Amino acid sequence: MSFLKSGWVVVAAFLICTTVSCVEQDTKVVKPPKGVIPIKEAKMLDRTYGETRHAIILEKLGIKDNRSSWWSIEDLEDYIAYARSQAKEKGYQVDGLRIYFGAYPKSYSNQEVAGFSTLFIVPTGNVETQQGSLNLFSNYQQSTDLEIPPLNMGHSRTPPDQGY
Repeated sequence: MSFLKSGWVVVAAFLICTTVSCVEQDTKVVKPPKGVIPIKEAKMLDRTYGETRHAIILEKLGIKDNRSSWWSIEDLEDYIAYARSQAKEKGYQVDGLRIYFGAYPKSYSNQEVAGFSTLFIVPTGNVETQQGSLNLFSNYQQSTDLEIPPLNMGHSRTPPDQGY
């Protein structure tokens, strides 16, 4: 009987250990990156934009223009992977993303977006230098927009009536 009891204990211990080891253990503490601002400040920035710029745009264009764009996390991660892959093929090193304001002409083929503002994302970086390069200023090069197709069409629906 003691053999059966100890056998069950071994089996139970094995099952518990297997189950615990299979559970994802994500205990890494992630610190906010440089540039993260409090939500209160973001709301102040958005409110100031609305008070100082959005009304002027509305008056000038005569339309209620976009105030934001949205991309899924998956789309952004996929775009970063794509940009890095394209950069590697072209001998670039991606070091960031630049977001540009843009506007579709009123004659644009897609009438859902014609005349409206948009945001698009362009990867930035530099041409990769050979290891052991004698360029003493290689760490001080300013990032430039890379010749890689930008990411746009982040807005798949009408923007919210109110700002952030």
